[in-house]
Amino acid sequence: MPCSRLTRLLVLPLVVLALAACGGGGGDSIPAGSGGGQSGPAALVITTTNLPGGSVGTPYATTQLVAANVQGTPVWTVDSGTLPSGLTLSGTGMVSGTPESTGSFAFVARVDDEAAMDTQSLVVAVDVLGVNIISGLTVGDAWSGRAVSLAASGAVGNVTFAAVTNQSGGSITTQNPAAGTATWTPGPTAGSGIVDSVRATDTGSGQIFDVVLSVMPNPASSHTASFGSSDVWFIDSSPKTGTHSFASDFHQALADAGFRAPTSTDATGTEADQLADLWIRLEVLRHLSPMFLRNADGSAGAQGLAITFPLDAPGSGYTKPTAGNSLLGSPTRYSVMALIRGTQSGVIGTAFLDSASNSWHENDTTSGALELGVFTNQIVPIVNSSYGNPLPAAPVGASDVAALEALLYELSNPGGRYLVLRTQGRGLAKSLAAVIAHEVGHSLGLDHTSPSQPGSIMNPSAAIGPTATYSFTAADVTQLQGALPGAGKGTAPQHAQKTGVPAASGGVVVCHCRACEAP
Repeated sequence: MPCSRLTRLLVLPLVVLALAACGGGGGDSIPAGSGGGQSGPAALVITTTNLPGGSVGTPYATTQLVAANVQGTPVWTVDSGTLPSGLTLSGTGMVSGTPESTGSFAFVARVDDEAAMDTQSLVVAVDVLGVNIISGLTVGDAWSGRAVSLAASGAVGNVTFAAVTNQSGGSITTQNPAAGTATWTPGPTAGSGIVDSVRATDTGSGQIFDVVLSVMPNPASSHTASFGSSDVWFIDSSPKTGTHSFASDFHQALADAGFRAPTSTDATGTEADQLADLWIRLEVLRHLSPMFLRNADGSAGAQGLAITFPLDAPGSGYTKPTAGNSLLGSPTRYSVMALIRGTQSGVIGTAFLDSASNSWHENDTTSGALELGVFTNQIVPIVNSSYGNPLPAAPVGASDVAALEALLYELSNPGGRYLVLRTQGRGLAKSLAAVIAHEVGHSLGLDHTSPSQPGSIMNPSAAIGPTATYSFTAADVTQLQGALPGAGKGTAPQHAQKTGVPAASGGVVVCHCRACEAP
């Protein structure tokens, strides 16, 4: 029977192979002189007295200048001096941009309202003292309870860190003034409008640099690796195997799906690109975990299998396997399923099959010329066609940031394209999760379901798409319970063995899952 427009998983013959804003204030006032404001009640006065430092090539921590006792709408201008090249002061009092040159730049900010004016001398230092966020989210947010590592640069003397604004209830730990480093861990209070500001002070020059972080609830607090009590499988979105301009194959797939700007080919991308990347990866895990009977947030639940899917790769001390790097006997090694670009037409995934000769599961496209992983470029067109190409109608951009933040942090609908992005993004994530689950199932020893059963993840002809439903059969669950946690948690293989698979000495068996098209 033809597949129609549904894509199905088919197994090829098994082969044996060698082995990423014033208030109004009120009252009449008289125009003020430079820097001093005026005498008398309710004088218009600029209350901003210092500005964060910046770094060349790094987006500045956008800062709103503030004045008190404003009547009507204030208008801000640069009265004298200059801002660093690349930064601007808007009429609404917003300092923003990306610094283009180093130095200490002094200027006088002026504000005019309907009755008065005031000025204030301010300085922006670029790369004289700077603070880099060396761990944390590239979108500029901090997550509740998730540490952010800070490192100062350009200091003359020691650098100390202190909280200026601490709305989350966070704390500074591991502060090392001589090295200019510290760790900021946001507290439990999080959400829109919650801001922490950590100030670095150079004791040698007296210069300060403020790191401003919006603190949001951690959407991945349960999507962590549980070494010692579960198999750990990292879904790696960083590889690049294709000959394209994007930093990773997954980024190209997002662009093909409309969830990344097609010209955003660097590793970071725009704010909208970063939010979409993070949200789609998290949505994949939110669909993948329930397929293994875990809760959508990654926690075990009542019937959850002993397998965890961390959003981030395990850190220092844990080993991503490579070819020949056995998991056996090492509780610090984890398995990988890569999201990559495949070159075989119609093939949507390839994975090692568990067998007596295969005690490692390095499905991360590092095993010689063999493509191992889930082929995003083959899956995206299937999803796109389900909604009518393209997906969505235009690439995500600045106007979608609020919607993407709401999706990432599970906030209320802010309008815009929230609904269409949610529907189509979840469809893409669900489809990717289904193929991942199928390939991981093979790597844990599962055969194809025979005869096929409706909705079985392991069907040899399982329909893949946003509207399909997936689950492991009762027999598969029983086998997985015996296979998990698997190799690496003891001194002998614990994964259930793939039955009926011939394997040459020193070889491994590979399963290719192929998409079929209607004739």
